[in-house]
Amino acid sequence: SGHYGRGIQILFEQSPPMSFRFNFFDDDRYSSSQNSDVGSTSSCVVPKEHPYDRENITLLFSQWVEVKLLDDLGLFYLNNVDKGKMETVTEHSDLVPNVYEGGFEVWECTIDILKYFARHEDKFANMDAVLDLGCGSGLLGIYMALRHHPETVHFQDYNPEVIENFTIKNYHKNCSLPSGVDLVGISPPPPSPSSARFFSGDWDDMEGFFETYHLIISSETIYNRDSISKVLRIIARHLRREGGVALIGTKRHYFGTLLGGGLVEFQEQLKGYPELKSTVVWSSEKGLTRDIVLVTFK
Repeated sequence: SGHYGRGIQILFEQSPPMSFRFNFFDDDRYSSSQNSDVGSTSSCVVPKEHPYDRENITLLFSQWVEVKLLDDLGLFYLNNVDKGKMETVTEHSDLVPNVYEGGFEVWECTIDILKYFARHEDKFANMDAVLDLGCGSGLLGIYMALRHHPETVHFQDYNPEVIENFTIKNYHKNCSLPSGVDLVGISPPPPSPSSARFFSGDWDDMEGFFETYHLIISSETIYNRDSISKVLRIIARHLRREGGVALIGTKRHYFGTLLGGGLVEFQEQLKGYPELKSTVVWSSEKGLTRDIVLVTFK
């Protein structure tokens, strides 16, 4: 039912062309924070919820990249992002643990999961509560909101700058209609704005924000051992025991002294959660081996 994964194209909204740098397949993006002067690697973010004020979001002069998945569906993400105080950090590295967690990048495994969703739409049609964990662009949660209209879609990222300047704007671009448009006759209808909520903060500080979810999605968040332990705790606490599914896109291995994560380490730590089981549902051997792993309660 349609063609997916047909490519990526650049679109402009009232803005002149400029040069672009894409990092989908740039393996040195996982550079160590030891090689930068961005400062302390201790957690310095305060957990908070960010309101979605749709009436005051402006996308004027925005530049968009479209990821075309199906004949009737392309998702857009902002290319010329205002990174705020993270601008200096991202000049040194695309990822600095506990300072900047890579949220302004659209990682390769995010595209993998989107294509997997497009191939297996029936498996995710009745997920009424969704968490996009470490959401970055928010494309995974946005896909679910557009295609399946869950009652709840929550987006979470470590950095507030990512949520405010990237995730929310991407959601607004993809999921809202221009003012004055009549919803009658539009099929499928756009997601309800009340279904989306946006959070920032360290995963260990999110207990008061997260609910129980039918689907937890996460892309390239288990790149080191510490992040794996946090993701597993969230799955064990916040995934529904009946019918709940967690879907994680990951490299088989992440290399580096501050990394050491990936699928193999994830499966090793999963042994500490005898109530959970995992299944690798998709793999690619091209370049660094990538996997999509599905986690459920036994």
